[in-house]
Amino acid sequence: MPIVSIEVNGVLKTPDVDPSCWISESAWIIGDVKMGSENTVYQGVIIRGDFAKIKIGNKNVFQDCCVINTAEGCRTRIGDNNLIGFGAIIHGATVKDNAVIGIQSVLMPSVTVENDSMIGAKSFVSMGKKIPANQKWIGRELKGENTQAKVWEAGRQSWRKMGLHMKNQQQKS
Repeated sequence: MPIVSIEVNGVLKTPDVDPSCWISESAWIIGDVKMGSENTVYQGVIIRGDFAKIKIGNKNVFQDCCVINTAEGCRTRIGDNNLIGFGAIIHGATVKDNAVIGIQSVLMPSVTVENDSMIGAKSFVSMGKKIPANQKWIGRELKGENTQAKVWEAGRQSWRKMGLHMKNQQQKS
């Protein structure tokens, strides 16, 4: 797994990744990134803290090929126990706790996704939007209460379990 330091304005920015995380060998963690415990990062994921800091909590799952980056003046914050779907882009946004960011969704700068919310697959959330707690955003507009939280929790747990299984296999090699 490439963990890459970069120099920004004369300051060396080195990722700080908790050793309990499983990160695929084909994922990239670059720059000013702080990652908490038990995160699972699958193949092709890029987490790039170049323009600003990325702070990631605990027990998140980043599925294949998602991109987590920053925008000028916009940090990226990801809380705890979130599922970031295949090919999703989080660009200078905040995702609080227990959220699902669906496959190929895009969160633009200054977006905030509150606790227990869901962004549906292929959704686009424009700059500065706030997604309230327990809501779902599908397409380009808010659609209502998120009633599938328990189903998604099972998905988060299964993806995390698989990542830990892969981590354990790598340690035995």
